[in-house]
This record gives sequence, structure tokens and C-alpha cells, in this order.
Amino acid sequence: MDENPFSVLKSNCDVLYVYDYTTPDFPAFDFSKYKSVKLLSFSYGVYAGAIAQLPDDLKLDARVAINGTLIPVDDKYGVPVKQFELTEKMDSQSVVKFRQRLFGGEKAQQHFDIFENHLPKRSAQSCTEELLGMKKYVPQIPAAQKTFDKVYVAKYDRCVPTRNQRNFWQKAGLEETIELESGHFPFYNYKKLEDLL
Repeated sequence: MDENPFSVLKSNCDVLYVYDYTTPDFPAFDFSKYKSVKLLSFSYGVYAGAIAQLPDDLKLDARVAINGTLIPVDDKYGVPVKQFELTEKMDSQSVVKFRQRLFGGEKAQQHFDIFENHLPKRSAQSCTEELLGMKKYVPQIPAAQKTFDKVYVAKYDRCVPTRNQRNFWQKAGLEETIELESGHFPFYNYKKLEDLL
């Protein structure tokens, strides 16, 4: 995914989108001009945000995890292995089915239609390459048990199953998560990203 599906959301702040996880080497960014920095991690980005090499002097004012875990592929705590292997073979037809699985709940069709009008500009091939890259490095780079200020778990998540997310966060010692009345991609339930912080 890239920033395009999020373009319908308003924001009163600067937003840095990091979304290509083909390698664990994320681009460096100078945060020094910002008085406040907040991390909003989504899906595989929950893991990526935990392994990102942020500057030592950077203090995050908020850490928010949405519909992801620190074990991205796992039958009990992440995306089930067989499901992950299917997404590795995405093509232009199967990617449409995948996009439909992003949404759930009462507004699923409405949100899917919005998404289809703001599609990521990445090809199915680049997404497949990203998943293959992650498959190589994720087992070698376990995420530290980072503390998140808030963890959201969607009630109808068919990408990172709701049950698996709850299993993971309970095992990680987080007693309470915030349930979202949505599928995996909950953002169209909000007017701006800050509403989730």
C-alpha cells in the first residue's frame, strides 16, 4: 500500500508515510524540526515500526498500532502461513479479491468503493516482491516487545485475523485493546488520521 488510499483523510499535521517493507532498511528522515512526533502503525507496519532504526534522541509522543502484531506471519499471532503464501502469488485479478477482504462491517461496500477510487499506485508485482522480501528478513529480525499507547483491533479483520491479533496482544501483556467496527482497513470511518491518535 502507499499513501494514495489515505488521501481522502484530512490532516492538521505533516504525515510521513513509510510503506515499502521489501527490505528492513527504511529511509532516514530528519525529525529535528518537529516538536511532536507520533507513530501510527498499520498492518505489517506495526512490525516495521517496531524494528525501524529511529534516532536515539527522538521521543515519540504516541505509539499506536492498528490491525497488526509484532509477529507478522504466524498461525496463532499474525497472518496465517497459508494465507500469507497465497498473497505472495498476487496478480492483477487476485489483488481485487484481496482489496475486498480489507473491508468489513456495515460500511464495507461503501468503504471498498472509496478505496477503489483511491487505489495505491503500486503494482501487484511490487506488493508481491515486498512480501517475498519480508519472508526473508522477518524470521531473522524479531521485533522487540515495544510498548504501544493504543492498540486497535478490527472486529471483522480478514487479513490479520481478529482472533490472532487478540491472542498476540494478550500474550504481550496488553490487557486492553480498542475494538474497531470495521475490517482490516478502518480509516474511512474517520475524517482525519489524528482521530486515531
